[in-house]
Amino acid sequence: MLLNLSKLLLLVIAITTTTNAQRLLSANSLVQCMDNSQISPSYFNVTFNPDDRSLRYNLDLTSSLNTYVTAHVEVYAYGFLIIEKDIDLCSLGWKQFCPVYPGPLQVDSIEYISKEYADQIPGIAYEVPDIDAVVKVLVLDQSTGEQLSCIQSSFTNGKTISQTGVKWATAVVAGLGLLIAAILSTFGNSNAASHIAANSISLFLYFQSVVVVSMQAVERVPPIASSWSENLAWSMGLIRIEFMQDIFRWYIQATGGKPTTYLKGVVQQILVQKRGLERFAKRSLDYALQSNKTLIVLRGIERIGYNSKIEPTSIVVTGYTFFILVGYLLVVVLVLAKSAIILLKRFNKINRSFSMFNTGFNHLLKGSVLRYICIGLTQLTIFSFWEFTKQDSPAVIVLAVLFLLLLAAVLSWSYYNVLKYARESKKKFDNPAALLYGDANILNKFGFCYTMFRAEKYYFGLVQIAHILLKSIFIAFTQSAGKVSVFPVFIFDLAYTIYLIYEGPYLNKPTNITNYMIAIVTTINSFLFLFFSDIFGQPASVGSIMGWIFFILNAGFSLVLLLLIITFIVLSVISKNPDARFAPVRDDRFSFQRKSSIKRTEKRDSSNGEASSSGANEENELAALGIAAQDHALDWEREMYKLNNVSTGYISPHIDDEIEMEENKGLGSRLKDKIVRKLSKRGRSERPVSGVRMSETLVNKENEPQDIEILERHESSGSSDIEKSPARLI
Repeated sequence: MLLNLSKLLLLVIAITTTTNAQRLLSANSLVQCMDNSQISPSYFNVTFNPDDRSLRYNLDLTSSLNTYVTAHVEVYAYGFLIIEKDIDLCSLGWKQFCPVYPGPLQVDSIEYISKEYADQIPGIAYEVPDIDAVVKVLVLDQSTGEQLSCIQSSFTNGKTISQTGVKWATAVVAGLGLLIAAILSTFGNSNAASHIAANSISLFLYFQSVVVVSMQAVERVPPIASSWSENLAWSMGLIRIEFMQDIFRWYIQATGGKPTTYLKGVVQQILVQKRGLERFAKRSLDYALQSNKTLIVLRGIERIGYNSKIEPTSIVVTGYTFFILVGYLLVVVLVLAKSAIILLKRFNKINRSFSMFNTGFNHLLKGSVLRYICIGLTQLTIFSFWEFTKQDSPAVIVLAVLFLLLLAAVLSWSYYNVLKYARESKKKFDNPAALLYGDANILNKFGFCYTMFRAEKYYFGLVQIAHILLKSIFIAFTQSAGKVSVFPVFIFDLAYTIYLIYEGPYLNKPTNITNYMIAIVTTINSFLFLFFSDIFGQPASVGSIMGWIFFILNAGFSLVLLLLIITFIVLSVISKNPDARFAPVRDDRFSFQRKSSIKRTEKRDSSNGEASSSGANEENELAALGIAAQDHALDWEREMYKLNNVSTGYISPHIDDEIEMEENKGLGSRLKDKIVRKLSKRGRSERPVSGVRMSETLVNKENEPQDIEILERHESSGSSDIEKSPARLI
C-alpha cells in the first residue's frame, strides 16, 4: 500500500511541468479520507529520487485490520484523474502488508523502484513549481471487496514560486518609492512627490490586498496561489527572524498563553490546507478534513503564518513588532535628516529652501508618523480582531485593544480635522484647497489623508478606510468558517471598484487608471476565492485552474506596477526638475502652495508695521485666488489663459489653437520665449510684491514666477512698436 502510494506520488507529479537542478518527489502528510477508517496514519514521509530510482519511506500507522487487502490507487493532477490502478499488496513483497495485522505498523526503509515504474513519470513532473497532485488509496478487503480504509497524500517536487528574492524585490521597490517621495517633498518638488507617493501607497495596499484575500479560511487554496501570496506576506509584517520567534514564544508562555511548537518537532502531522482532498473523486466523499489528535489542519491566517515559518501563536505579536520597529526606523531617519540639514546649513552647504523642513519639522514628523499608521491599518485591524477569537495570551489581547484604540483615535482625529478645515476653506474661499494646501502646517500634518486625491475629493480616504475595515472584520472573525467571508468580501471589493471608477478621485488620469486596475484585479482575486471556498460545489479541477489564473494575473500585474514605480524613481533621481517629468495635477493645489511660500517670504522681509498690511493684502489675494479657482478644477491651465486675457482686456478668439500651437513649438521658439521671460522678469523685479497679479503667481517648470501675458518691446530698425502676445507655459 505504501509502495503504491509512492508510485502514485510519481504519477501525481507527472501531471505538471517545469525544470530544476535536483529532481525528486516527496510527500510528508498522509491523512484519512473517510469516516471510521481502519488505518490511522501518525507519521508519513516518502521521497523518490528518479536518478537512482530510490524510494525512501518512513511511516507510522495504526491498523485495526486482520485480513488480506487490495489497494485501489487513484492519482489526481489539478483535479483530473490521471491514474487508476488496483494493486495486490502481497505482490509487492512486503511482509508487513501481507496480510495486514491489527496494531501499530512502523516502517523505515528504502526500496529501489523498477525502471518500468520510474519511466512512467514524465520529466516535467519534477520541474513544475507548486504542483497540485494528490494520491488517494482505497483499502479493500480482498475477499469481499468491502472498503475498509481511505488514505490520501499530496506530493511536491520541491519547486515553488515562493522565493526570498521575490520577497526582497517587492519590499525594496515599494519601500524605495515611499522613501523617494518623502525626500522629494523635503526638496519642495510637490508634483513629483505627490505622484510617487500616491502610486507607491497604491502598490503597497495592493500587495496587502493579495495577502488579505489569501487569509480567508477557505477549504482549499491551490498551491500556486498560496505560494504567490506568501511572497507578499512581508507587507503584513509576517517576517521570520529566528531569535525573535524564540522571544515571542517565551512572551506568550510568560503572559499566560500556551505557545505552539509545530516548527520545533513533529508530534502531530501538519497539513497546510492548500487544497481540499475531500472532493477529488468523481464519487464525492463529502468529507472535509479537520484537525484531530494525529492531524492538525491549518487554514487562513494560520496557513499564511506557518508557511512563513511563524508559529500560529506568534503571528499577531510578529505583526505588531515589525509595525513598531519600522515606525521607530521612520522617526530615526527623519531626526537624522533634520540633524544633517542643520549641520549643512551651519556650514552654508545647502540653500535656504530647506529652512521650511527645519522650522516645520514637528508638523512634518507628525504627518509622516500618521501616514505610516494609516498604511498599517489593514495589518493592525485584521490581527487585532483575530486575536479576540484566537486569544494567544491575555497580554496579547490587551495589545490588540490598545492598537485598535490607537487607530480609532488617530484616524478619527486626522479626518475630523481634514473635514473641518475643508468646510472652513469652502465657506471662506469657495475652495477646499485654499486651507488644505495653502496652510503648510495643515498640509504637513494631515496631508496624508488627501494629497493623493484631487482637491475636491479630499474625503475619499474615508471611503478607503471603510472598505478596509469591513474586509478586516469579516476575514478576522470568520476564520473558523471560511465560506462565510468570501461572498461579503467579494461584494465589498466590487462595490468599492464601481464607486472608485465613478468618482475618479486620484491626481490625474494616469494615476486614476492605475488605481482602477488595482481595484479590478483585487475584485477578480475575491471572485476566484469564491471557487476556492467550494461554495458552488464545482469539480476540483475548476479550483486548480483558477489557482493558475490567480498566479498569472497577480504576478504579471505586480511586475507592471513594480516597473512603473522603478521608472518613477529613476526619473525623479536623474532629473534636475522632477516635477516636469509628471503630468500636472488637475487641481489648483500648487497655486495655493506658492502663495503660502510668498506669504512667508514677505513676512520675513517686512517690518512690524508693514506686516499687518501685507498680511491683509495676502489674505484678500488668497480669497480672490480661491474664488477664481473654484470653477477650473478640470482644466486649470487652459482656464488660466482665459482668466488672464479677460483681466487685461485682451480677448483671443483662438485660445485653444494657440495652446495647441505652443505644444508643437520647436527648440528655437521655446528658447526665444525663455529669453523674453527672463527680460520680463527683470522688469517686474522692481515692482512691489503686494502688487503682483494672480496670474503672476503661476509657476513654470523651473519654479520661476511668470505672467500669462507679457509685453514685448521690439526696438529693431529704430522703431519701438509694442506688441502684445500671450506667454507660453513650456
